[in-house]
Amino acid sequence: MTGVEVNSSDGARRTLFALSMLGFAIAIVAFAPASLGAWLLKRALPLTSVAGAEGTIWRGRLTGLAYNSVLLGDVEYKLRSLSLLSGRLELDTISSNGALAGEARLSVSSGAVEIKDAAAEFNLGAIRRYTFFGVPYQGLAMLKAKRLKLTRSGCEAKGASLSTTALEALSRRWSGGPLPMSGPVECRDGSMIVNLGGSGSDGRVSIEMTLRPDLTYAVRVAAEPNETDVGQALRFFGFEDNGKVLSYEAAGVLKGLSS
Repeated sequence: MTGVEVNSSDGARRTLFALSMLGFAIAIVAFAPASLGAWLLKRALPLTSVAGAEGTIWRGRLTGLAYNSVLLGDVEYKLRSLSLLSGRLELDTISSNGALAGEARLSVSSGAVEIKDAAAEFNLGAIRRYTFFGVPYQGLAMLKAKRLKLTRSGCEAKGASLSTTALEALSRRWSGGPLPMSGPVECRDGSMIVNLGGSGSDGRVSIEMTLRPDLTYAVRVAAEPNETDVGQALRFFGFEDNGKVLSYEAAGVLKGLSS
């Protein structure tokens, strides 16, 4: 009888010790500063920089968040703790005071990134390294998505669309008219495909962009200009004649998304 009581007591002490260590570990994580999250983000995306961090790793604010020298702005976040039980990192985010403004729920797991309930806009003028047909990037790109999931093998999309005023700088330069574009974001055969269309005083333009899981891309542009001068300008930039439609194609590999 005495031996049983001793073993029972030892088991209780071991259980109490294990619970104490678990509570200690949870406390460390619970009060970990937001700067730890900024450090982890930098480790995962080396091209990322953060000017400051406030709050805890569970709920806080990253200020001056930039990627590849593009200032995205300040990001407030709240970690959904229950998501950790399923091996995911899920956060509610709000971005402001920079090139990226809006909100979304982000979910990150092994080999996958998922965006839910997204409504955000990106100021294309923040892209200073490149030009678009000889004109600096201008205007906005606006994404709305109920769900958009990217994995190493493909993507999934639900209720996703993109709209942009990127071509308005070009259209105003040539004729003074606006040229807004919009269209769905879909996933087919493992690739993400964006089809944009729009029309203005210059004519009609459609753009199809395909992004594959290996980060190779293809872009096809079809233009139906109303004015001869606009058609000549497009030919100067490499558009080819195809009846009444002028077409342009490009392909390559996206760079700067990883180390």
